[in-house]
This record gives sequence, C-alpha cells and structure tokens, in this order.
Amino acid sequence: MQPLSVLIVGVGGLGKCMVQEALDRGLRVSVLVRDRAKLEAELAEEILARLSKTKVGDGTHAKVLDEVMPGSDVVLSGRGADLDLARELATAVKRNDIKKLCWPGGTTNVMADDGVTPNYKRLLHLGSWVEGAYRAHGACIDAIRQADINYVIFCPGRMDSAGRRSPDVRRSVRINRDAGPFVSYEDAAWVMLEAATTNTYDGQLVSAATKF
Repeated sequence: MQPLSVLIVGVGGLGKCMVQEALDRGLRVSVLVRDRAKLEAELAEEILARLSKTKVGDGTHAKVLDEVMPGSDVVLSGRGADLDLARELATAVKRNDIKKLCWPGGTTNVMADDGVTPNYKRLLHLGSWVEGAYRAHGACIDAIRQADINYVIFCPGRMDSAGRRSPDVRRSVRINRDAGPFVSYEDAAWVMLEAATTNTYDGQLVSAATKF
C-alpha cells in the first residue's frame, strides 16, 4: 500500500514545517510555490531531493491547480486569510476528487470558553485589526464550507518557530475553542498533518497551543 500523498501549497514558515512533518511521517510530499528561489532558500537540498513533485505557479489559477493536484490525496495550505486562494483550492479539491483540504484560519474564528461568544469579541481590546482578521478568515472558512468538500480548518493564535515540536501537542488541541495566544510552526504543522492523515478533526475548527 502506497503512503498517503499530500500537496502543500506555500512553503513559508508553516509550510516549511509541514513539509518536514509530512516527510517525517513517511508521506509522499509535493509542493506548489510561487517562487522557486524562495523554496530553495527555505528547504535544504536533502529535503528538496525527497519531494515527489515541485510545481512553481499561482495557487489562485485553476489551470495550475489542475496540473499539480492529480495523484494527491490531501491538500494543505500554508497561507491563510487569502479568499481567492481559499475559493480556488476548495473548488479544485472538489473538481480533482481530493479527499480533504486542510486550511489555516485565525483563532478569532473559534469560540471563547463559554461556547457562545465568538472569540474575536473577547480579543477586541487588542485593536481594530481583530474584527478585520475575524472577517477575513471567516470569508475563507465560508468559501471552503460552501464548496461541499471534506475539510479541517486549523485556527491558531500567533505563530512563529520555536525550533522544535512540543512533547505532546495533542494535549493542547481543542475543537472550536481557543487553545491559547501562541502556537509554534512546528506544533501547528503537527496538527495540520494529523488532520490530513486521520479523520479525527474532519469538518471541524481546531485550535492548539505551544506550552513551552
């Protein structure tokens, strides 16, 4: 039985860690990037050599997606709050009979602990950007849901590299609730790949936090 094949769209901070996490899990990994030079700067030569497919192109173009998606089981995006990308990826996932789309949304879009208050309302004291982030991420989430596909949407707080993964990321995972203000790219990548390779979080908004 062949290992699962994943397509990772965008190889910035989160995307780079998703590539490593996927390879560590023994998956077949393809990437779609807009800039080959950036890809080569982000990933070491030995990582690049292990990729099944590398495509340079714009993920908001249907033709590009239809060229790169065949053979993939699951698509993971490294970019959030991009409505054009969310729409195109979702419709291409359906058109190409992909099993699932895993998308990073914002922690503003889960619920607060009471399960009633949208989390962005609890964060409004941080500035006017909060409601804007809620609406931008919400539009992407709506587009994905309306496409009638299987999906998981990971809603993290601020992300940055911590240099390593937490010993037990799973313990911090919460469904449609805020887990905390920060998650490392490494922990976020674990959540995205766990979502891609299992049905544990299908159709859910998922949050997680880095505890160290």
